[in-house]
Amino acid sequence: MNVVQYFSPGTIVKYQACHHIADGMEDPSRFILDRVFWSFKPCIDGFAYFKPIIQVEETFLTEKYTETLLIASSQDGNKRVFPVAFAIVEGETKEAWEGFFYNLKTYVTPQPNLCIILDRRTDLLVALRNELTGWSSDQSVYYIRHLASNFNKEFRDSDLKDKVVQMSYELMRPQFERMLNFLRQKHPRTGAWLDQIPKQKWNQAYDEGRHFGEMTTNLVECINGVLKGSRTLPITTLVREIYYRLNEWFIQHRDEATNMIRTLNIYYEELTKVIKENQRQSICQLVRTFSREIGVSEVDVVSRSGGRQAMIYTIKLADSWCDYGEFQSLRLTCSHVIAICASLALDYGQFISLIYQLDNIVKAYGCHFQLIGNEEY
Repeated sequence: MNVVQYFSPGTIVKYQACHHIADGMEDPSRFILDRVFWSFKPCIDGFAYFKPIIQVEETFLTEKYTETLLIASSQDGNKRVFPVAFAIVEGETKEAWEGFFYNLKTYVTPQPNLCIILDRRTDLLVALRNELTGWSSDQSVYYIRHLASNFNKEFRDSDLKDKVVQMSYELMRPQFERMLNFLRQKHPRTGAWLDQIPKQKWNQAYDEGRHFGEMTTNLVECINGVLKGSRTLPITTLVREIYYRLNEWFIQHRDEATNMIRTLNIYYEELTKVIKENQRQSICQLVRTFSREIGVSEVDVVSRSGGRQAMIYTIKLADSWCDYGEFQSLRLTCSHVIAICASLALDYGQFISLIYQLDNIVKAYGCHFQLIGNEEY
């Protein structure tokens, strides 16, 4: 760790240790290493250009070392995992999580308005709510998979569990409320159980875009898969392996984004297709403008089933709001927003988050990992 900090200044490493106890007495000259937290400098600098979300999860070391590896990750504009910080601790204890959250907030992610996504385990929630960690409960939301699992343990009904998952992804508030009321009427106990959890903690329509469309633990699970073969290694070798693999990721993603910019692309291919499809749908939509200054309009969308009834959506550009929900949840321009921009002669690109742009991704991966070098030096 000292070598990494020497060759890559700005890398954060924090230890927690206790005195060795022999025959019931503390030996002040000897220490037991309990925990180590670290974040590499390129990860700290790059996080400023990624989605303002953090996912936390744990994975277990195997073979000789039986400690637990804690991982905090985010996501880039192409939905790829971006590891932010790591820690090796004695286990999934409240004290270990408190130390992890404190170091993460204090030294790596001090930015305001971050959203931390986690499950509803008691030890995690208690640790996060400790004032000393620096996180507020308003910053946390829940993994839907864990919430649905808890729901299923309570009611033992997989069909109802699937409905809860479906509700969590619903982007329109009226539709979500209809689904929730239906559940309350048919299964009062399930409705009462869900009512105990604030809607903004688990539903996209109410979370004001804090999930950024991410409702699962896929990011951390992706890292677990990559490190699967490394978890049997000695701890120093594990750290070195993580360092080298992250360097490969940074080079690969940086070169990929740079090459796409050279071919005059603004976004990755998948997102470009989504935007073009939204453009195509916007052509047939009728716009009624109520305030040109702040971009308040209504959009009529003809039913795709061929019916005469049209759906009407309200859009407020100044508030980044569309009744459909996709605009504020994903920070992307849906077809309704594009239709209004065309009507007002505005560039709809200004309403797409910078996080998705290729030049922003180049900046995120722009901080280089440094050579560690021969041990003799």
